[in-house]
Amino acid sequence: MTGPNDDNQESSLDQAVQQFIDARLRGEQPDIEEFLKQYPELEHQIKQKILNLQRINTLFDSLVQADESDFVEMASGQVLVGQKVGSFEIVEMIGRGGMGVVYLARDTKLDRSVAIKSMPPGLMDDATARTRFTREAKLLASLSHPNIGVIHDIIEQDEGTGYLVLEYIPGQTLAERIVCKPLKLEQALSIGQQVAEAVSAAHKKSVIHRDLKPGNIKITPDGRVKVLDFGLAKAPVSEGKKSDITATEPGHVIGTPAYMSPEQARAKATDHRTDIWSFGCIMYQMLTGKLPFEGQTATDTLARIIEREPDWEMLPQDTPSNIRVLLRRCLEKDPRCRLQHIGDAGIEISETLNKPQIIPTTNLRSIAIIIGAIAVGIILFVITLKYIPQREIQPPSQEIRLVVLPFENLGPAADSYFATGLTDEVTTRLAGVHGLRVYKNRDGVATQIIKELGVDYILEGTIQRARPSDPNSPVRIRPQLFRASDDSLVWAKPYDNDMREVLQIQSDLAEEVSQVLDITLLGPERNALQSKPTENTRAYEYYLRGNEYFRRSYLENDVMIAIRMYEKAVELDPPFAQAYARLSEAHLNMYWFNYDHSEQRLAMAKQAADKAFQLNPDQPEAHMALGWYYYQGHLDYDCALEEFTIARKSQPNNSDLLFGIGAVQRRQGKFEEALANIKRAAELDPLSHTLAWEVGVTFVLLRKYAEAEHYLSRAIELAPDRPIPYSWKVKLYLFWEGKTDKARAVLDEASQNIGSLEDRFTVLWSVLLDVFDGDYQKALAQLSLWKLEAFNSQFYFIPKAQLYAQINGLMGNQQLEQAYYESARSILETKIQEQPEDARLHSALGIAYAGLGRKEDALREGKLGVKLLPVSKEAWRGLYRVEDLTRIYVMVGESDAAIDQLEFLLSRPGEMSIPLLRLDPAWDPLRNHPRFKKLIEAGK
Repeated sequence: MTGPNDDNQESSLDQAVQQFIDARLRGEQPDIEEFLKQYPELEHQIKQKILNLQRINTLFDSLVQADESDFVEMASGQVLVGQKVGSFEIVEMIGRGGMGVVYLARDTKLDRSVAIKSMPPGLMDDATARTRFTREAKLLASLSHPNIGVIHDIIEQDEGTGYLVLEYIPGQTLAERIVCKPLKLEQALSIGQQVAEAVSAAHKKSVIHRDLKPGNIKITPDGRVKVLDFGLAKAPVSEGKKSDITATEPGHVIGTPAYMSPEQARAKATDHRTDIWSFGCIMYQMLTGKLPFEGQTATDTLARIIEREPDWEMLPQDTPSNIRVLLRRCLEKDPRCRLQHIGDAGIEISETLNKPQIIPTTNLRSIAIIIGAIAVGIILFVITLKYIPQREIQPPSQEIRLVVLPFENLGPAADSYFATGLTDEVTTRLAGVHGLRVYKNRDGVATQIIKELGVDYILEGTIQRARPSDPNSPVRIRPQLFRASDDSLVWAKPYDNDMREVLQIQSDLAEEVSQVLDITLLGPERNALQSKPTENTRAYEYYLRGNEYFRRSYLENDVMIAIRMYEKAVELDPPFAQAYARLSEAHLNMYWFNYDHSEQRLAMAKQAADKAFQLNPDQPEAHMALGWYYYQGHLDYDCALEEFTIARKSQPNNSDLLFGIGAVQRRQGKFEEALANIKRAAELDPLSHTLAWEVGVTFVLLRKYAEAEHYLSRAIELAPDRPIPYSWKVKLYLFWEGKTDKARAVLDEASQNIGSLEDRFTVLWSVLLDVFDGDYQKALAQLSLWKLEAFNSQFYFIPKAQLYAQINGLMGNQQLEQAYYESARSILETKIQEQPEDARLHSALGIAYAGLGRKEDALREGKLGVKLLPVSKEAWRGLYRVEDLTRIYVMVGESDAAIDQLEFLLSRPGEMSIPLLRLDPAWDPLRNHPRFKKLIEAGK
């Protein structure tokens, strides 16, 4: 008989266990022994309850990976046929799978078909199990997405049985669809996009599927994809908690091994990225008809998942390069390197499907219907042209290509920034409209280049302010829209307002152009067009001035002027979030390009980015600024990519964002992925000389010199007055052929187009070309023209004295060589006191010490440079430190160590090449070494 004290004790026991359950459901990891100290009198009973709970957790976790054979002891699926469960009449058994038997049932209340999934009887016997089951069912019922099979209800019966009432979905599973052969590219992409969108919706609710596979994906007769069995998903556990994947017997692992992520296979903690791995496996299987990892036994399969790479050659030849990159990212074995958000996969696939070359597959009847429709369309089009010649017919599904050329400034020259800024703002607003592909404006772009883009329309115009210094001055804007095919005028409208209305003019102009092009604006698009970054016209003017200098170049003077303009803008309008974001990026340019590589400058960048984020956390520019901060300020690639990805969700075709992602990947050593993203950015902004040379640079690093030549030449064609593409083209010919004649021709071309070769890169390469040709006197003369005392970039810091020392050493002037090395040493030791963590300075000091014969000091500093910026942290800049150490080894007589480093440099993407080794006299001490000779011969 139970008395009052027993009731109180049982109540306290239940409350204690419930407290522990709640902590676990919140994703916490309470320590059992510490928890029990709160209840000294009930310690044994609570511990027993918790151990029972852990066994139940194991059951829940194993159910999601269970094989059908694990339910062979369950009652026959025919038992419930003809019976009723609640208000549902069981019609037939339609499946047996990971959690039990599934029946087709009739909902007698709502007169609809549903699916009833029975729960294993043992699961519902314990109160704690029922608590967890009910809570998680409620969480999963909150998922509402057209590509997710939803939970309608949960039924618990007195006899310890439970049922899930699910949406009934007719059709084939994906497993049935791909059993015989792979899918066509467009079919696979369409299914993949829908799966990605479904799983992304679940992840946003913190629900992880954990058993994503073709058998859990159904395709309805009308082609809609439904992801099933979210009823066994759960919210992610806290960091460090292990998954409860277990083995039952030798050679049999509970689960669906072929789709398990490496962390699942190792029984480590899992999160949303395990679904991304499974998604990658499914995409690979749809495209190839084969599993990416397949063994004769489950154990073999798990071993392949952990140790091997998929056979990427099996992908069909027509698989787009960006989809290949996407699959590689999904199937990264390290979750930290894997695609971080499955929603990005949906975006990437959607963009690919919208490209002209992806044509939905159809059967013959559909083709006949389409042909007939086209014929009717042509007839209607002709009739329309006859009777309504002014009407512009534009199929809504066809992307309209529009180039916005710089609006001509008819006012004083000092007003050019205003015309450029207004054009940029109109371009940005139009770029956010669906159905429009907008190319950014570029000064001096030839008509021939515009025609190469195959544009449909050209928007240009004139701007004139009567009194630039007067905020109430009238502004006259005359936009004109031309049809590119015949240069005919399609639309023109004068705008005459004062400066206070200039922001509204931009919005109205963009909206009217959209209407003229017969594009129906969506609600969010119309809101975006009408949004204003500021109401303060003076602040906006300073912002536009800042943009002018920010985009002009990376030179220190331009960056500093941009900073002053942005600071004035936020001073006049403190809530101006967009100006804060750009201010942060300008501060980062000062830091990244080593004009002011101080903690104070970095803190200023962070402060401005944080302010932008606080003012408008949804603004993509704020996330972009934070992304650049994490990348350029801390080499924190994961955080940078996370911020760029967030920004890209609202601006999927933002070329700056795509370049940012590619730039980070390049520093991570993921050069092929970087190339795909930077090329995509260049495709979206084909008139950008910067993106063209960035693609060229990436090809150079990959030693694909013919492709690099094309893009670097394109960059020069687009902006013949910019020095950086010339310097990279000089390097290209040296790396590719090891000859100086073509490189000199590039410098000659630069001198004709630029007028003065005072850019630090072109001056340095001009000096080096003379060194490579053995004309040391000319090299010294060229070097004397450079006014600064050091060549300073993010990649190196080279005192001019050190170059004087090296050239005099080649000439045999030992006394001058030593004097200059001593001068370089003094400069570098002083700099290191100011910036002790700067790897460039230690590497350069190591070379100076080597020149002075201080071998031990030289090796110490060279190795420290590599340690401070290892290749594992910075796959591009880190190679410069390795090359400096290699040069030190040569200078101190450690030939084998030097050749070891050269072999390493040549094994990775980078700027070292066999032709350059043949050319550079720095490697002369190695010429007779057998290993060096073999290395050179292997490169022929």
